[in-house]
Amino acid sequence: MAENTGILWTDNTWNPWQGCHKVSPGCLNCYMYRDKNRYGQDPATVIRSKPATFNLPLKWKEPAKVFICSWSDFFIEEADPWRDEAWEIIRKTPHLTYQILTKRPENIAARLPKGWPFKNGWLGVTAENQEMADRRIPILLLTPAALRFVSVEPMVGEVDLTRIDVGDACTYDSLAGVFQGPGIRCQGDDHKKIDWVICGGESGPEARTMEEDWAEYLKVQCAVSGTPFFMKQMSAGAPIPEKLQGQEFPKVSA
Repeated sequence: MAENTGILWTDNTWNPWQGCHKVSPGCLNCYMYRDKNRYGQDPATVIRSKPATFNLPLKWKEPAKVFICSWSDFFIEEADPWRDEAWEIIRKTPHLTYQILTKRPENIAARLPKGWPFKNGWLGVTAENQEMADRRIPILLLTPAALRFVSVEPMVGEVDLTRIDVGDACTYDSLAGVFQGPGIRCQGDDHKKIDWVICGGESGPEARTMEEDWAEYLKVQCAVSGTPFFMKQMSAGAPIPEKLQGQEFPKVSA
């Protein structure tokens, strides 16, 4: 269980900055927008958090998983002036495992620090439907990382992760790590498979319905390839059916 957050697949959340812009269908009913509006704050204005929050990981002495920017996006453009300081905090806390999840993978390459990939840096993308999976996962696969993961949450459509087009007429089974078809990129060893998949329905009073069949198909894909699968929640707090239960974490080498 999470100790300092309600997000079950992490231990702590860290928000060095707050605020975001909606960029895809998964953002429609964003909980951050809902909460910021409740507090009378503008959710679309990106602001740096106060020093106590910005520097919070420096106080955590025990190993833990840390989800970065649950109220923003680590790679959002407005955070460019502050990101180097955040990278330095990550560098100084190797006992913490940072889970960096983004809806802006196109921004990653130009914003990585010297010495990347860090051993304590997991990199993931949100893929709430097939369109976003097709758009974002190829960029993830082309980016070095100690561990790559995909969050299919909120799941608003069926997603097939087994056939991702990485360009040059090459189709890549991103779960099994197998290339198919011609193409110069297929001949290299640069692409890595997805190491972890998270699945979840939408929460909140206006939650869209996630079909059980969508989640079950995703779980089957992971089972076939041996990819750890974490079922977080169904839509609007509905109980998780027995066939979908399972909260696996990736195996990380020391």
